[in-house]
Amino acid sequence: MENPGELGADVMVFAGSSERDVLCSKIFWSSLTLQPPLESRLVSGNMKQRLRPAGEPGLRKNYTQQQLEDLKTDYFLLEAQREQDIEQRARYQQKAKRREEIMALLKRQREERIQKELVSLGHRQTIVAEEPRICSPSTDLLEDIQAVKLLE
Repeated sequence: MENPGELGADVMVFAGSSERDVLCSKIFWSSLTLQPPLESRLVSGNMKQRLRPAGEPGLRKNYTQQQLEDLKTDYFLLEAQREQDIEQRARYQQKAKRREEIMALLKRQREERIQKELVSLGHRQTIVAEEPRICSPSTDLLEDIQAVKLLE
């Protein structure tokens, strides 16, 4: 066997150890040399931080795919606008229906009021309205009018 000093710094010699100890120590040292210590890592090892390799198919969007996505977006927006229009039309129809109901109620109440007035018309006392009096102009006013006519 070679002398331990002749092998170099990278090689480790397990002289006088059992096969099991040699195997365990080899596994231990290889696991320590494969992974860097946790303190030296910037992030956890399971995160993908690398850029995608160039040239993978399907990663770049071409013009037709962009147009297709634009059409899908436009279709989605048109559908949303159509649904809003339908909801607004339904609200307007409900308001119109409510207005018609109110108008019918007012008409019915008016007809009932007229019927009650017709019933009570026979029992009312008739009030004689005074005839408007025609005021005759006073004598002073007549004299003033004649004086003005004479001056003309």
